[in-house]
Amino acid sequence: MASDRHDDLDEELDEDPPFEIAVEEIAAPRRPLNLKPILIGLLILVLGGGLGGIGYLFTTYDTRDMIGLLDVGENPPKLSFELPGRGETAKVQMPSPKGGGLLTPPGSVAPAGEMLKAVPDDTPSPDAAPPSPPAATAIAPAKPEAQPEAPLPEGYVAEPVSPVSKAFAPKLPPPVDASGVPTQPNPRSADKPPSYEGLPALKGEVKALPAAPHKDMLRKTLAGDVPIPNPEGKQPWQVYARPWSGPADHGKVAVVVMDMGLDKAATEAAIAKLPPEVTLAFSPYAPSLDKWVKKARDFGHEVMMVMPADQGGTQPRDPGPLGLTNAQPPENNALRLEATMARGAGYTGLISIGDKFAASEQMAAVLGKLRDHGLLFVGAGTAPTDHTPALAPITTIADADLFREAIDMRFNQASIAARTKGKALVVINPRPLSFDRLLPWLNDFDGQKLVVVPVSTLVQPPPAPPPGKP
Repeated sequence: MASDRHDDLDEELDEDPPFEIAVEEIAAPRRPLNLKPILIGLLILVLGGGLGGIGYLFTTYDTRDMIGLLDVGENPPKLSFELPGRGETAKVQMPSPKGGGLLTPPGSVAPAGEMLKAVPDDTPSPDAAPPSPPAATAIAPAKPEAQPEAPLPEGYVAEPVSPVSKAFAPKLPPPVDASGVPTQPNPRSADKPPSYEGLPALKGEVKALPAAPHKDMLRKTLAGDVPIPNPEGKQPWQVYARPWSGPADHGKVAVVVMDMGLDKAATEAAIAKLPPEVTLAFSPYAPSLDKWVKKARDFGHEVMMVMPADQGGTQPRDPGPLGLTNAQPPENNALRLEATMARGAGYTGLISIGDKFAASEQMAAVLGKLRDHGLLFVGAGTAPTDHTPALAPITTIADADLFREAIDMRFNQASIAARTKGKALVVINPRPLSFDRLLPWLNDFDGQKLVVVPVSTLVQPPPAPPPGKP
């Protein structure tokens, strides 16, 4: 059997064309350009810019300028100002459009190249009324020849006073308030501001007050030791007071400096440089109160404590964590009062300028507690007879407005009150300007038949309790 041959098959395979894969490219369809968003955006920009510009014009343009802009056709604008000259003042006016040139007088035409022409001051204004002829029987004195009036421009109409400009015209503040105190300082040249170091040294020998407190006039509480009358009935406000004896026919003025102990420089200046008759009231928030009170008494000053409380007015001060407030119940205010009394020792009483709390119903209980502890009180407030301690009202807070004219005027008002009513009580704050104005005022007392006294001299003693009560 003949063997099989496949040579012809190989030839046929070699002759077949190679296998190819064809890939047809599909072109992406073209989208037409959409101009609608672009046109809408441009329209928004144009309309928004125009409306914004109009809104800006109407919100920022002055009302008077708008009225003048609308009225410019009927009343041409005028410009009048003074030019400095040699010995005389010239006035330049801006004419109507018929004037013939810029800044030329009405009715005249400026020559070529000339911009300004001066009109003498004695030329009457176009708005001025013509002079009235003299009476036939009167003999008029000789007068220099008046300059001829400048002719009014054709169609001139006097510009009326706008009620809008009247309404927006600046108004000066009144020079004094209802009580006669200046409302603003007078302008003055710059000078060296007052300081504690610049205060004059105290003249004369200072006698220290007796040591305080007395142990038999203290009672321990959870807040600390608080003052009480001794077993013999002596009151702390009398025992710790500065003794005083002086002319009975002089008006008495007591001065209390508030918030001592918070500023070291102010406290040291008040202790060492103010007269010993000036009373110093220490803040319950001051540190090292025992040392400050001792130093003040060593310089002869009678000492009080500040009772923080709610104040009225447009800008009331926060009385702090020891402050008596109308928002607190009476038992909380009683604890705060006790904590304030325990902060110091050797003081005669408490002072408060919290007029808002003083007008509340809780004030009677506070005054009753002060009476029980034998302390005096300086400030506002009323209570029944059996709750009333030794009291003294405040005449004025001299530096309520911190500039010289107001302080001096309030000092002057206190002097008048002391001369007419026999006594006045002035409160100041520890500021250099207050001390600077206080010392000259006190030094002038001799000529006014006035005398400075400690607060305990001015208080009204507590009324006797009703029969049947201790």
